[in-house]
Amino acid sequence: MELRARRFLLFTFSLFLFLMATGLPAKGEVDYLEQMGVLMPKENIDAPHFILPDLEGRKISLRELQGKFVMLNFWATW
Repeated sequence: MELRARRFLLFTFSLFLFLMATGLPAKGEVDYLEQMGVLMPKENIDAPHFILPDLEGRKISLRELQGKFVMLNFWATW
């Protein structure tokens, strides 16, 4: 590969890494949730207290996870 082409690729890759590391949006910020029709609640509502088993059968309280991201996946085979 030609030296000039290598320098161009290195510069392009470095610019890409810089933009990704700084978090600068290339075309402005996009609200993907709004595009999908997801409505955000006007006020925060605390979840009720509950205890569920994890995948290993241990009981976990929601209060133990306070301040952490929690994703619950409820499903059924109707």
